Amino acid sequence: MTLRLDITLLNERYDAGGGEDPRDAEWPPHPARVFAALRSVASDDELEPLAALECLAPPVIHASPTAAVGERRTWGYVVTNTRDNKGGHQTHPARTSGFRQRTSSLPEDARVQFDWPDDGALSDDMVAGLDRLARRVPYLGRSTSPATLAFSRVTGSEPLPGLTTYQPTAERGSLSVRVPFPGYLDELNALYREDQPAWLAAGPRARRFYQEVGAVEAGDEGSQQISAVEDFDSPYPDLVILRLEELRPAGHLVSIFTEALRRRVMGQTENPLPPALHGHGTPGLPHVAYLGLPFVGNEHADGQLLALAVAIPGLEYEERVRILRGILGRDPEREIPLRVTGFNQEFSLRYAPGERRPFTATVERWTDPARTWVTATPLVLDHYPKDGDLAAAVVNSFVNAGLPEPREVEVSKEPMTYGAVRLKPSELPKRCRGRLYTHARVTFDRPVRGPILVGAGRYFGVGLFAPENEEK
Repeated sequence: MTLRLDITLLNERYDAGGGEDPRDAEWPPHPARVFAALRSVASDDELEPLAALECLAPPVIHASPTAAVGERRTWGYVVTNTRDNKGGHQTHPARTSGFRQRTSSLPEDARVQFDWPDDGALSDDMVAGLDRLARRVPYLGRSTSPATLAFSRVTGSEPLPGLTTYQPTAERGSLSVRVPFPGYLDELNALYREDQPAWLAAGPRARRFYQEVGAVEAGDEGSQQISAVEDFDSPYPDLVILRLEELRPAGHLVSIFTEALRRRVMGQTENPLPPALHGHGTPGLPHVAYLGLPFVGNEHADGQLLALAVAIPGLEYEERVRILRGILGRDPEREIPLRVTGFNQEFSLRYAPGERRPFTATVERWTDPARTWVTATPLVLDHYPKDGDLAAAVVNSFVNAGLPEPREVEVSKEPMTYGAVRLKPSELPKRCRGRLYTHARVTFDRPVRGPILVGAGRYFGVGLFAPENEEK
């Protein structure tokens, strides 16, 4: 048996921006967006089926093939999902409107299906409850794309004729799709109480790669099956990226910029500070890390810092929200001023996941699963290798960071990818000076999801790895 969700787009179009750039059309509809729509129509006593649904493995998606989906971009005043008692839109009461670019997907077939393997986790009453919620959902994406939704149990998983099947893959697939995960419902509830948008919950934990069934994977031309190898998740499920506006400092200044960001976040977070923020009294557990994101991995890369970031380990959602408020304040769309030691001018940071950004300043750049990773900033070894075996010391640092043991390790005094940051001993974070550091490239037996932070300086801006494509 299979738990199936049938979706029909009534206007035969889907108005929703996807990925890091909302001007790019989202197709197929993302399960996380559908889950958020179900939560929006549910009362507090109807949440049990949703809590069970988020714990299921990501669904198989049946939809019109991506190659057959047209896109339309138009500028004009469009209805938004923001409500206002004064209105603002003539044909949608209590809705506001804004002048912006609207992106629409125009599929050949207006029907979409999600299939979850039925392992008995949901009772018949839960399925009936999900169906009641689904029938209340008026639209998906923007309110200009009305839809009907219905849940049912079916035998087998054959899709409707004309639809293409996409299923999750541990390797880098052709589609990056947001899916619900255990704890997603709590994230949505917490954001609602804080009057924050639902897309703030769609961080790295929600991203999964999908591949068209039957497509040949890169590097394996004889295979027609999608890899069933599960990837390893980073100890940091959340990565908050703050883009540097206008001024872009050189990469070798990373430690003083991450120290300035740490001071600001610690100063803005209400007392008592969460243990994960200051790191005291939590031996063996990861705590909040501050990163500089340099432009690396491209033949034109120069190592300049395009953004700063805060990596947050897995926490209870109340503690996570307190830390997010300390990073962003109560208005996540405003610019954040940053004073940095040694500079007279003030730097400006911006949290703008919905705006077009350089790839370096996107979550995908640092979290996409890969087998091979290379240092963007040098790795400071946890222990000095008594026998001079640097590779073994690097492996030990990975294990200490809660990551799998690499299968292969290369070390070098010089950067091993374009733009990787060179640091003098005096440019290391203060807590790391006097320690041995190196650049490295590591390969794992299975895909590992980032961010990858390793070594004694991983909380203070060094020891950051970037995913590297095997074909490179």
